[in-house]
Amino acid sequence: MCGIIGNLGETNLKGFQPDILSHRGPDSSGIWIAPEGKFPAALGHTRLSIIGLDSSGNQPMLSRDGRYVLVFNGEIYNFIELKLELEKSGYEFTTKTDTEILLYGLIDQGPQFMLKCNGMWAYCLWDSLDNTAIFGRDRFGKKPLYFAELPQGSIAFASEMKGLYPYLSSVEPSNDIEIHLKKLFDYEHTERCVVKGITRLPPGYYATWSRGQLSVRRWWNTLDHLYVPPSKYEDQVEQWREIFLDAVRLRMRADVKIGTALSGGLDSSATFSAMAYMAENGNTDSRSSSDWQHGFCAHYPDSTLDESEWAKLVTDSFHLPLELVKINPTGSKWSLKEAFYQVEDPYLTMPTPMLELYRAISHAGVKVTLDGHGADELFSGYGHIPLAYIRASSNQMLEIDAIERSTRTGRFKQNTSSTVSWRVQKQFSAFSRPYVERLKDIVRGLPTLTYTDQKHPAFLNMTCFDQALYELFHITTLPTLLRNYDRYSMANGVEIRMPFLDYRLVCFTFSLPWTSKLGGGFTKRILRDAMKGIVPEPVRTRRDKIGWNAPLHEWLASKSLMLQIDSMTDNCNSGEAIIKIWNRYRKINSPDFMDGQRVWSQLLPYMWKQSLRFNQD
Repeated sequence: MCGIIGNLGETNLKGFQPDILSHRGPDSSGIWIAPEGKFPAALGHTRLSIIGLDSSGNQPMLSRDGRYVLVFNGEIYNFIELKLELEKSGYEFTTKTDTEILLYGLIDQGPQFMLKCNGMWAYCLWDSLDNTAIFGRDRFGKKPLYFAELPQGSIAFASEMKGLYPYLSSVEPSNDIEIHLKKLFDYEHTERCVVKGITRLPPGYYATWSRGQLSVRRWWNTLDHLYVPPSKYEDQVEQWREIFLDAVRLRMRADVKIGTALSGGLDSSATFSAMAYMAENGNTDSRSSSDWQHGFCAHYPDSTLDESEWAKLVTDSFHLPLELVKINPTGSKWSLKEAFYQVEDPYLTMPTPMLELYRAISHAGVKVTLDGHGADELFSGYGHIPLAYIRASSNQMLEIDAIERSTRTGRFKQNTSSTVSWRVQKQFSAFSRPYVERLKDIVRGLPTLTYTDQKHPAFLNMTCFDQALYELFHITTLPTLLRNYDRYSMANGVEIRMPFLDYRLVCFTFSLPWTSKLGGGFTKRILRDAMKGIVPEPVRTRRDKIGWNAPLHEWLASKSLMLQIDSMTDNCNSGEAIIKIWNRYRKINSPDFMDGQRVWSQLLPYMWKQSLRFNQD
């Protein structure tokens, strides 16, 4: 895991500043600059050493004939299997890294080689003979890649937007910033960015660049890789479990210490428990880390949102320690302004708790975590359960209603038709019908949020519930969270691996009927059934977990935090508006979590815009 940066066609190297990304790769750094008289190109790399720790794995990495130069951020988990395949084609390898596998795989097969890769990546492969570059990004956008088009047709790229700031005449919000601030989940899957002059390569795309021309093409669409799953639910569970455990096995490949950020919920617990299960049953391989037994949990003492006891239940069941990371935003390493600068994009929650957690993980000597991101979007998170009413029978509607209530109460109680029909009708009319109308608009070509997959035959064949999950996973929520967690972890030199984002598991899950995801009295039905005997039973059957939240409403009572917020909004020419926001909040007698989120969202635009000045101070 690393940071990549470079420019092509640019003779002035003033903007080429790899050290800006040193937090992403604190172990080593390197640059390659085209020899004098050759087409101008400069590539830089900051390395976080995970696989093949010696200097032979440093980048930029050159092919043996010197023609190709690769800078790569990410991991190819199935590099051992791909190496054997390439060796049969006559390639020889001198390092123990996945970087060398990607280099020669791309040389041999071009961008189509990515279809064989199981992992996460963003890269630039420079051909110094033809003066062309190939850029690639993984299927779901776990690793970022940004561009800035420069005068005279040259181009710069970097793993983070801040790596491109030195190339810009000024760092300013984009022309669409007001739209982005109102719709924080609607742009991450596109090329649009919040800083003027910067674009991104979208997830699942690759680009070729030659003498001033950047051509972008899509190489991955999950909808093209769906298939008919086993008809029996029991067979679906067995196959799902097999894929998930293999996804965990591949992601345990590392030459360093690994761990897990435990939230107390099912998803991270399943990941940690699967590692324990694989290790206990001898199902790891020769490149798997044996030092994986490290759990970390964000701890909010005396807060109703603290879930450390659930996380401790998991680690205790395997007789392993849990490190509780006490979160105190007023004593953080980062000021709010620097925290915003690190995460770059505006978001609806304070970044400090996540930055502090991964800082503690790094200080414990852990370079890699296997975390539970992606499961909510695969199954039934974020309140989309009522959409399942649309294709449900009468009895199924009663169960869906009971499941939906259990996510709030923690108890499952299925009522009779007469007592529940009014609630179902209310939820259906209030939540589902607008979405149905929106889907009708999609068919008519008038959607409120447009993306090309809406007209794909496989998408149109899905239920409304599955279409909502597809949008959450590929378009809105998950891409945004992946961006954020890349910044939270890489600001501290930590790599996050996500078994739920194994493309085999994603394709299989989106091929399943909705009843395999929601039913049997539970959300995440097939995950829970697949993890029976692996995840501790109280966590496996827990109903009320809603995500990793922080007690912002309690922290806002701190004078220190309020002063930090005030200092970020002093010079934004909106003093009266901010005073009104604070005054409304102070009038709330006992503010709750949603009150805290609401005032944060109102102050966010002012604070984010001020944070752009951090690099100029």
